[in-house]
Amino acid sequence: MIIVHPNLQEVEQASALQRRLYRTIRETMRSMAGRICATANWEAKKSLARHIWLDAEHADAIRSRVLELRFPRVDVDLEVDKALIAVLAMLPSTLSDVEFLGGIYQVVKPAVLNAVETYLRQSDPLDDAPSHRVLRVVATEQRGELDEFAAWWSAIPATDRAVAEPWMDWLRDALAEAGGVFALDSSAEILLRPGYSDRPRYAIPLMPARDPRWLPAVTQVPPRPPRTPQEQQVWVAIDHVNELWACEFPAAMIWHHDNMPWLLYRETARWAYDEMRHAMMGERRLLAYGFEIGVDVPMVPDHWVGVSARRGLAAMMFVVHGLEQGGPKWKSMLKDELWKMGDPYSSQDCDYDWADEAGHIRYGQDWLKALYPDTPKSELIRRTQQEVNLWKEWIADKHLSGHHGYDFFMPRIEAKCALMPELPNPEHFQPLGSSAATTSYEPKL
Repeated sequence: MIIVHPNLQEVEQASALQRRLYRTIRETMRSMAGRICATANWEAKKSLARHIWLDAEHADAIRSRVLELRFPRVDVDLEVDKALIAVLAMLPSTLSDVEFLGGIYQVVKPAVLNAVETYLRQSDPLDDAPSHRVLRVVATEQRGELDEFAAWWSAIPATDRAVAEPWMDWLRDALAEAGGVFALDSSAEILLRPGYSDRPRYAIPLMPARDPRWLPAVTQVPPRPPRTPQEQQVWVAIDHVNELWACEFPAAMIWHHDNMPWLLYRETARWAYDEMRHAMMGERRLLAYGFEIGVDVPMVPDHWVGVSARRGLAAMMFVVHGLEQGGPKWKSMLKDELWKMGDPYSSQDCDYDWADEAGHIRYGQDWLKALYPDTPKSELIRRTQQEVNLWKEWIADKHLSGHHGYDFFMPRIEAKCALMPELPNPEHFQPLGSSAATTSYEPKL
């Protein structure tokens, strides 16, 4: 009989290693979330939004396991791994999409995956079975993220990748100087290298980047209501695809606000990914109709232009929360109307969007409570209404004055809508609103 000796790794060692892994994934996720705003490439934005959701789930599962391993509850979120945290705080301080994505996916995430696989090899799969279950899922999904990135990275010109190499070299060396992902913290000062270690902390831009392939615009919302069932299909899809702005805002909050409760970060990562899913719903429908996003229809962060750029991120929080409250009613109405018109695919998109929006209302309430704990509810309601009204006035002015930026897009939209097939139940068509300055844009999220 052969006796197999299990691997030896005490509970304290297991909890310390997983705690450091949790912190690495958490802070990397936060940097990815914050950098979505500044990332121009559309495919990269979509991947980042999905990956911050997955990473938040990974961090949460590991954090929960750490708390089971006799680790003091008061310590799991304390920043004791200071050298590591200092390096991770530099992740979004990059000069280009390629530099940022190279640092994340060529340096940090491979180190995370290696740490997870090392843990699985060196620990006892029976004694530490709950950790193995969690980390096997993490390993599988992290490999998937790296595979997605590899396809994007291979399409980047070699000259651009070469420009990013010095940043990746510094990041790799700095991470090792801090002790790496799978070790004790070195407590060392951040590795000095002029031009890299001395970069300023990344700040959320007040105007999100857009893919350079897209044409400029002012408002995402068409300046008039739809006149045909086909136009209504396209109007809904334009609204959906432009929920990109609504992904960028909660993602930005994850980075902009330090030391918030972990649950708030986790839920907000889901919120951001939900909004990106809605944008991808719109992209899928528009592609099916024969439209190219950013060329045939605008892709513009008009909420950022009309709110954040003028009044800051704090005002944006109130606008987002105020608009979210109208989301379920609006999307449920669209679900029924599109189904009656004979468009089950757009109807289903709105149905799942509707399901998401109910959770988003709670996320907004949680953020307002966290940011304004001593502010009376009546004042929060007043401020919300004030900021929403200012936003509506801004976009109404753009439409009524003709400064909406749709002069180029509208002829293309009308021509392509005319080529779309008739729906089986056009008699159920109802315009989205009676005028461009009223209900046609109010419920947009």
